[in-house]
Amino acid sequence: MITEWSFEKLYAELGLMRMGFGIIFALFLLLFVAVIVEEVFLGGRRRRQAEKQARLRQAASEATEK
Repeated sequence: MITEWSFEKLYAELGLMRMGFGIIFALFLLLFVAVIVEEVFLGGRRRRQAEKQARLRQAASEATEK
């Protein structure tokens, strides 16, 4: 069986592939921006430091109880 091909068909298939890569790239950029916004504006570092201090206080209080 011989299949017909043409530049138009090849371009159409490559166009869909490029569109798919474009969507994946756009989602990656959106995720990257969301991480930056969370770290800068929502206090990511301060929250982690507060959680670390809370864990240390909990460990210290458990150690004094034993």
